[in-house]
Amino acid sequence: MRIKNDSRMEFLMKADRNALIGKYLWSMSSWVLRISIFLWSSSKFLVGTGMALAFLSPLEGIFWCVIGGVSGCFVWIFGGSKLLDFWKKYVRKGKKRRVFSRNNRFLVKLRLKGGLWLVAFLTPMILSIPVGCLFATTFETNPYKVLRIQSLSVLIWSVAIFGFKAVSQFFMGT
Repeated sequence: MRIKNDSRMEFLMKADRNALIGKYLWSMSSWVLRISIFLWSSSKFLVGTGMALAFLSPLEGIFWCVIGGVSGCFVWIFGGSKLLDFWKKYVRKGKKRRVFSRNNRFLVKLRLKGGLWLVAFLTPMILSIPVGCLFATTFETNPYKVLRIQSLSVLIWSVAIFGFKAVSQFFMGT
């Protein structure tokens, strides 16, 4: 009789241990999800936002997407200017630069139509964060101004997207 109780007790302890391990693994996978949303939001905002829409609540999605997007803007504005300087100094060193190319024509149109604010508006959704930040640094010499405007754009897009999710959840009742 004592042997059966010991085996039953051992079974229960093992079940509790497995439940604890499962709970730990679940929490680790949720952190992996949040870190991947952070990383995707820092480079391609639309992918990170889509992941957050699928798996997170609206407030948590706003938090992780804004933090990821703003950190991506920071990295690409301050690191991108160094990258552009390196490109101009070493890569384009011997090449003759065309005065008016298709890319220059596009940049001039973009600057005349809306400038930095238009690029900031298009950056999170249509352009990726690296491309938008590199474009924006060509328009403005003050990187802190570019960072403020790009961060505001990321915040506005996040609140709009996740606000729509929250409103739709409220009216759908899910």
